[in-house]
Amino acid sequence: MGILKRTWGIVSPLIIFFLIQYMVSFAATFIFMSSAAGTNILTDNAQAIALTEAAYEMLNNNVVLMAGIAALISIPIFNRMLGKEWLKRSYLIESREPKFYKYIFVAVMSAGLTVAVNLAINAFELFRYATDYAQIAREMYAEPLYMQILVIGILVPIAEELMFRGVIYERICAYGNETTGAILTSFLFGMYHGNMIQGMYAFVFSMLMIFAYKKTGSFFAPVCFHIVSNLTGLVLNQLNPLSSMEYSIGIVLSAFIGLYGLYELKKGDFFKVIPLDLNPETYETEEKEE
Repeated sequence: MGILKRTWGIVSPLIIFFLIQYMVSFAATFIFMSSAAGTNILTDNAQAIALTEAAYEMLNNNVVLMAGIAALISIPIFNRMLGKEWLKRSYLIESREPKFYKYIFVAVMSAGLTVAVNLAINAFELFRYATDYAQIAREMYAEPLYMQILVIGILVPIAEELMFRGVIYERICAYGNETTGAILTSFLFGMYHGNMIQGMYAFVFSMLMIFAYKKTGSFFAPVCFHIVSNLTGLVLNQLNPLSSMEYSIGIVLSAFIGLYGLYELKKGDFFKVIPLDLNPETYETEEKEE
């Protein structure tokens, strides 16, 4: 397979996702401007500028809603793409009993490390160096809490997992190996977040999500990690600023809890791999022996 085709296979999900986001924003802007203008023709340049500014403000005030619509459109598309990638596998994964408790460790690791990292970022005021993120965060957190929970806490994590730890990761692993897949997927996930602080945070957490994926053998593990992490972040955003002592205690305790979940995942044996023999001659031999 040529390098250009491989590169396209890796970046095309991102391009599709950005196009969906653009189309949602464009459609919302068109509907808003059409309703505001009504049947009147805007001959006054000042009126046109004012309407454009109002449309821009509308988008800024509905960042979460736009993201939710884009995620709803993206989820079935990426789910179908991921299903096609899984059909190319030469093995099946069978979970060991009990199946549910591995997700408890994933959730514990996610919540603990999310709290530790967020408290550390807030304690050192690192986001003051990312002014673009601060502006976006203010717009997101200004929207209703139920919308934040539904979109930021659930829909966006599902869409992003299908895209990154799903389609992109599977394709990179098919082109190379799992280590390359983990590093490159995490790098793209970090770049996708758009600033250094969030990018570093996203890179590390992407590696953890891939670790959870590979240790459990279940794609629901990174989805669970991502949902718990985002919901935990929303809860932390509702809290009042802490004192220096409270930050220190919170960071240590939550890091300990997160590392406990990581340890339990690392030592666990949650699934077995069943190779698929795709050679017809093997089946013919087995039938004769029977």
